[in-house]
Amino acid sequence: MNKLKFSIAALSLFTLFSTNVQAQDKSEKEPKESTAEALPKFALSLNGGATFSYTDVKPQKTGLTVGIGAAYFATPYLHANLDLQKGWLKGGEKIDVNNVMGSDNSYFSATITARFLPLGLIKNNTGAMKYLSGIYGGVGVGILSNSVKSNKIISSDYGSLGDYSGVSFMVPIEGGINIPVATLSSGSRILVNLNYRVNLCMSDKIDGYVPIVEANKKNDAFNALTAGVVFNF
Repeated sequence: MNKLKFSIAALSLFTLFSTNVQAQDKSEKEPKESTAEALPKFALSLNGGATFSYTDVKPQKTGLTVGIGAAYFATPYLHANLDLQKGWLKGGEKIDVNNVMGSDNSYFSATITARFLPLGLIKNNTGAMKYLSGIYGGVGVGILSNSVKSNKIISSDYGSLGDYSGVSFMVPIEGGINIPVATLSSGSRILVNLNYRVNLCMSDKIDGYVPIVEANKKNDAFNALTAGVVFNF
C-alpha cells in the first residue's frame, strides 16, 4: 500500500513538473515569435522621377526630380516621412526670348508628411495582404526654395518678375505604396516605393509670373511622380 501511495505521489509530481516546464517553454517562445513578426521601425530611401508644373505658363512641360528620405514606421498603419528633393520645373517657350512666356525653376524642397496605411489595420499579413498593406495616403507641410529664370514681358498684365529667387510654404498631398521585395537575415527589409504627390504652393511666383488679371485667383502648383528604393531597418 505504501508503495502504491509513493508511486501515485511520484507520478503526480512528475506530471506537475512537466506541465510547468512546457508552460514556461511556451511563454519564453511567444515573445520571440512576436519580436520576429514585428516590422522594423526606421527607413532610409532614395528616389527619382518626373515633375509636372501647373502654373500660369503654358504649355506645361515635364521636369525631373531626385531625392532622399527618412521615415519612422510608428505602427503598421501610421508612418512619419521626411523628404528632401532637388527638382526642375519647366513651362512655356525657351528661356532668353523676350515677350513670350517661358520659365525654368531649379528648386529645392523639404517636406514632412504623415502617411496613413488603411490596410495596415488588418493583422493578416500573408498572401496578397503582405503587399497591399503598403498602400498609403498622406498629407503634410513643406518648404520650397525657388530659383527661377523667366522671360521678361513688357505688358504689366503678365506680372513678369524676370529672374526670381524666394522661399515659400507648400502643402503636399500624396498617395503611394511600399512593396516589400526582400528580407535580410537581420530582419531588415528592402522595399520599392511608388509615390504620386500634389504640391499646393502658398505662392504664385514659382514660374516667375504673377498675372494681374481677374481670372488669376489661384496659386501655382506642381506634381511629382517618383519611384525609389527603401531600406527598412
